[in-house]
Formats: sequence, structure tokens, C-alpha cells
Amino acid sequence: MPSPKDSEQQPAERNHPSLEWPVGMARRSIEMTVMNYCGLTTVLVVAGFVVYRFFTGDTTGALINAVIVAMLATVLALGRVPRFRQTALILFGFIISLSCLLSAMLVSPNGLLWTYLVLWINFLVLPRNLAIGCNLIITITLTASFGLFDSLLHQISWVTVAVLISGFGLVFTNQLREQRRMLSELATLDPLTGAGNRRLMQHDLEKAVAERRRGRRPATLMVLDLDHFKRINDEFGHEAGDRVLERFVEVLRDELRTEDGLYRLGGEEFVVLLRDMDVETAEANLDELHGRLSGKVQGPDSPLHFSAGAAALKDGENWSRWLARADRALYEAKRAGRDRLIIA
Repeated sequence: MPSPKDSEQQPAERNHPSLEWPVGMARRSIEMTVMNYCGLTTVLVVAGFVVYRFFTGDTTGALINAVIVAMLATVLALGRVPRFRQTALILFGFIISLSCLLSAMLVSPNGLLWTYLVLWINFLVLPRNLAIGCNLIITITLTASFGLFDSLLHQISWVTVAVLISGFGLVFTNQLREQRRMLSELATLDPLTGAGNRRLMQHDLEKAVAERRRGRRPATLMVLDLDHFKRINDEFGHEAGDRVLERFVEVLRDELRTEDGLYRLGGEEFVVLLRDMDVETAEANLDELHGRLSGKVQGPDSPLHFSAGAAALKDGENWSRWLARADRALYEAKRAGRDRLIIA
């Protein structure tokens, strides 16, 4: 069976890994809120234009507006499904960009006014590079459509405002997302080692339990404790102990796959979540992993060893019982003489 490092895979939830996506795609995130609010408002307003244009004899305009309403309504419905939220946001950006072009060029020059709102919304809902691309296409296409403008001054004024809105949107959303990223790290990461904290650990373990329940996806939990770590703090100081912890996390993370989780419970105790690892794979690989890592990090006066306990997730088990079984296996390893791994 492959080791954790050898069987590296990309997380299934990363639908668009090459895009610089915002921190989170939760239902109440800024991106989803903007899409739902602006999308629903646009559907209602444009639906009114469909009726108005139909009764005034503008069949082409009514048809274009009806198509816009149908596309937006479809995307809003798609966005209600958690695994399709990123796709829905990208489609929403493309649709409103296309819609403002169609409205301005085929329906009425008044569509130029809608363009300002679209240029701003694109930066709020799309990854940065996609937003820049959409806004460039909109600005260049409409600027080249001379028939939309009353005069050269009108054209220059519109382009100037469009560029200013896009520039402000780029700066604002970059700052907003950077602050969200920093807040997310403060809320979920251990400030010393960069490993996940208890809050993130519970979230990921609950998710692993749910995945097991839905699709019987296996997972194994490993709890480890650095042997005689207190002696390092007592003899060499807490600064030396902190450096050892930082180095240990670096070495451990290098051995894990992208989808695995690493968390600090506190002090010198850590938890590792190994996704897609059943009990047979754990028994075949974890002893070798422990032997490769224990003693690899050099302490102030001697190599750093650790004890570990592991437990594969059982059917119907919740995250706390799963963690408790791995923790009991850890204490069995300590009582057996330390520097070893025991699988529950």
C-alpha cells in the first residue's frame, strides 16, 4: 500500500485550484451575498422591462431581456447547491458581463449606465484575474462602439469613469480579501507553528465523519505527543522549545499529502488527519512513517522522539469518540515505553 506522501492527491473540494479564489465560499460570504442580492434584484427589474418592451412593440429587446432573466435565475438556483457555488459565481460574472454588452449594443444606449454596476460587481464575485479580463472586454468593446455615444466628450467621460471604477474595485477587493485571509488564519491556525487549531480540527473531523456517512470515505486519525518535551523548556528555555515545535511541524507537514490535516491541540500534542486511509493502510504504513520521523528533528542536545496513537474512523462514530480512541492509543504508547506508535 502507498504511504501518505506517495499517494498524494488534490482535495476534491478545490473546484478551481488554479484561480486566486477568496477565503471562503460559505452561503453568507460576501461573494454569495452579492450574487444573490444583485442577481435577484436584476431578475425582478429586467423582468419588468420584458413586459414593458413586449407591450411597446420592442420584441427583440423583450427577448434579450427574457434570456437574461432566464440565465440569471438558473445561476441563482445553481448557487444554492454548496458544491456548485464557485461555478455559479463564475457563470454569474460572465452572464452579467454579457448582459450589459447586449443591453447597451442591441437594446438601448442606456445600458451604458448598467455597465458601471457590472464593473464593480465583477470584482466582488470573481477571482481577480477573471474580473480584470471581463472588465477589459466590456470597456474595450463598448468604447469601440461609437454609435453608443452622443459625442467624443461623452465617450471619453464614460471610459474615464469605467477605468476609475475598475481600478477602485481592484484595490478595494484586494485589500478586503487580504484582511479576510488574515482573519481566517487568526481564527483557525496556531500562531506559533502555523498548524490548525482546535476549532479547525473539529470542523475538519466533523466533515470527515460526514463524508464517511455519505460515501463511506475512510479516514484515520493520529494523535502524537513529543517525548520529554518539558525537559527542553526547563533546561533550555521556552524559546528553544518554540523553535523545536516549529521545526517539528515543518518536517511533519513535508510528509503529509495536500488533503491531510495537521493541528496543534496545545503544548507538545498534535493531531494528524489522514484522509482516504483505512485501518489496513494505517497498519501497513504508519509504523514506517513514525520510524522515519521520530528522531529526525534535532533538539538542543538530542534528537526529538515522539509517541503516537492512531484510530481509523468507524461507521456511526462521531468525531469526539474517534479522537478519544486515538488519544487512548497514544497513552498506551506512552505506558509501553514511549517513542512508538499504537493503532487502536
